[in-house]
Parts: sequence; C-alpha cells; structure tokens
Amino acid sequence: MAEKRSTVGGDETVTVAQVLDRIPVGKFHHRLLAVCGSAWAFDGMEVILISFTLPVLIGTWGLTGLSAGLLGAASLMGMIIGNWGWGWYADRHGRKAAFQWTVLSYSVFAGLTALAVGFYSGFALRFLTGVGLGGALAVDTSYLSEHLPTDRRGRYLVYLDAFWPLGNLLAVGLAWIFLEGLTTGGMVTLPVVGAVAGWRLLFVAAASPALLVFVIRSRLEETPYFLAQQGDVEAANDRIRKIAETNDRPYEQIDADAIETGPSPGFSRLFEADIRKQTLMIAAAWFAINFGYYGVFIWLPGTVGAAGVVGNVYLYFVAVALVQIPGYFSAAYLVEKVGRKPTLGSYLLASGLFTFVFAAAMPGVAPFGIRISGVLPFLGGLLAASFFTLGAWGAIYAYTPELFPTEARATGNGFAGGVGKVAAVIGPIAAGALVETSYLAALAPLALAFALGGIVVLAFGTETRGEPLF
Repeated sequence: MAEKRSTVGGDETVTVAQVLDRIPVGKFHHRLLAVCGSAWAFDGMEVILISFTLPVLIGTWGLTGLSAGLLGAASLMGMIIGNWGWGWYADRHGRKAAFQWTVLSYSVFAGLTALAVGFYSGFALRFLTGVGLGGALAVDTSYLSEHLPTDRRGRYLVYLDAFWPLGNLLAVGLAWIFLEGLTTGGMVTLPVVGAVAGWRLLFVAAASPALLVFVIRSRLEETPYFLAQQGDVEAANDRIRKIAETNDRPYEQIDADAIETGPSPGFSRLFEADIRKQTLMIAAAWFAINFGYYGVFIWLPGTVGAAGVVGNVYLYFVAVALVQIPGYFSAAYLVEKVGRKPTLGSYLLASGLFTFVFAAAMPGVAPFGIRISGVLPFLGGLLAASFFTLGAWGAIYAYTPELFPTEARATGNGFAGGVGKVAAVIGPIAAGALVETSYLAALAPLALAFALGGIVVLAFGTETRGEPLF
C-alpha cells in the first residue's frame, strides 16, 4: 500500500493525514458534510417512496405479487451494481467524477420513472435509479473521510447518515401531498400536458433536489489523498491550501520527494492477507444490517395495518423517522468516546432484541407461551428498534472507510455496500414469503440477522478510533 509522506519543518516527516489533522474542522467541512449528506437524504426518500407508491402501481398496472416484489426491489438491485462499479471507478479514476455523475444519474432516472407505463419500463428505470444512488453512497463516504481530521472523522461520518431521516420526512410529506392530499382523485391537470397522476408528480418532485446538488458538486475538487496517491503533488497542495483558507487556518505543504505512489489494485486488494479478515467482517455486518432493515421497513405499512395500532400511517412514519435522529447522535458520540467496534456491535445486538420485541407484540403472537401484545410494547419495541438500527447505520458508515487503504477505499466501501444491497433484496422477499405463516415467523429471522451481525463485529472487528487513514 502506498503511504503518503511529506517533510514539514526540516527533519519532521508526517503523513498526509497528519497535515489534514492540523486543519481543525470548520466552514469547509460543514459545507462538505451537507453536500455529501444529500445522498443519504435521497436514499431515505427512496425507501418511503417505494413503500407508498407500490400499492398504487399494483392497482394501476395490475401487478402480480411477484412483479410487485421485483419492482419494489429494482432500485436495490441497481444499487448492488452502483456500489461495486462506481466504487471501483472512483479508485481508478478519482473521487471527483464519480462524486458528480452518480447523483446526476440518480436524479435523471428517478425523474424519468414518472414516464413509466408498466412493469418493464418501471423496473428498468428504478434499476438505473439505484445504480446512481448506490454509487453515490459508496463514493461519498470515501470523499468526505478523505477531507476530515482523524479526531472528528468518525463523528462526521455518522452525521452523514443523520440526513436519512430528513429524506424520510420529506418523502412522507410529498407522498401525502400527491397520494392523499389531492382533492381531484389523485390527478392533477397541468398546462399543455393535461391530467397527470399524482404518483408521477411525486417522482418528479422527489428527483428535483438532486439536480441542484449536482450543480453544487460540479464546483468541488479531488481529494488530497487521491491526488497524492496519484503523484499530483501540486494539486494536492492546492487542495489543502483551499481547505485551510476556507477555515481561516494556516496550512503545510506536502513534499514531492517523500510521496510513494501506486495504481489502484482493484478488488483483489480487498482479499490480501493484511485486510482480508476486516473485509469479510464488515461485509457480514453490511449484509446483516441491510437484511434486517429492509426486511422490516419495506413491510412496515402492512405490519402497522395488521397490528391495528395506528390510524394514520403517514404520522406513524414521521414518528419512526424522528426517533432515528437521536439514534444517530448517540452513535456519533459513542464512536469517538468508546470506539467504532463496540458501538456498531452493541447497536446491532440491540436492534435484534427490539425487532423481536415488536414482532412478539403483534396481535395473536405468544412466543414461548408468553403473550406481550399491546400498543405500548409494539410501538415501544419498534421505535427502539428504529433508534438502534439507524444508529448502527451511522456507525457502520464511520467504520467502513477506515478499514481500507487509500488505493482501495472506495472499492472497499462499494464492495461492502454491494454485499449489503444483496441482502436488501433478499430480506423483503424472505419476509414476504414467511408473512403468510405469521408476522413473528417473518420478523424473527430479521431480528436474528441483526444480532448475528453484532456478534461478528464484536468477535472479529478491529478498532480504528484515533487511527489515521492509511
């Protein structure tokens, strides 16, 4: 692996990480956090949009159960390709291009979904939407991590995932407006176009903010880590200078003679002896959290309806999203206070426990002969599961990029995220196949997946708190 070094102040030799560590967090980092966090907001929107539009499309297009399930999973399938492909591209050709074009791809195809006329066009457009969004999530984590000082990196990477519930809330509001709030039977009459179904306008409205984000991203530059790794010392120094000047701080230059460069080795690097164990560990954790989360939340409207505990499902989703925010901030505190490994592991275990609690609280369910059904255990269990699951999401995004060297960081992020999205496809399908037996049978495997993921992290993970990127 290539270690980037510079000579500062005579005999002192420091890494690129140490140079960045001498620039405290400031305006530059806050703005970059917002720009990168937009991808998580869009991802949060996707989950809600498909949850609320799928029942409409089933009726409109006459979908079977199988075709509806495939349509609901289409963007997740695309995210597998996006994670792997764009992660590899970012390590080979740079973070900047991938940083821009992934979000544009997402916006274009999400908006074009409004023109879908049936299952096949809908599936293709949702798949391509996922390719862009999956790439954005993989690349953005690397991009932000390579601009942060070591002592704040974990916290700020957790903050990325805090944009998820903001996307949830925006999507809930838009879904209510276009699917429930219209007084014209779900149709809107537009000049020239004529009558347009509300679900079509919903996709256009949800995709529009990403175009603005693309314009903002087009003004940003390559990361100093990648530039140094490529041997472009002048550009790396210029990037460091701009970061320091934006934060009103002095800066130090890296020395060309001290930099070791090398090409990106591709996917094979992930399975070399020095990082193989951590690659497999974090991939298992990503599989667990995606299997559990998407299995639960894709079926959440149906679960809530079956439980009969909430009259307005939109308000219910708002409550679930709001409780996620303190979950993120608690994880942001703990990843820097006690470490990435214990925070992620314990939050996954807690997610498994409380997922089982709200599953066991469903009407007519009595696991091990113990009946705990009722509004309070159901809502309490689900809200607690949401709190810990989304905290675990934040911790895993903080942990993952720190496990891989610069030449394979985006590839590693993409690989782990892609494995996760495989699970995101399988989880809802497995839950759907078991739900006819009982909601406990459907949700118990999801709870077990969370718990097993936590055990794997605690047993095999390596702590990275306070360690510089390498």
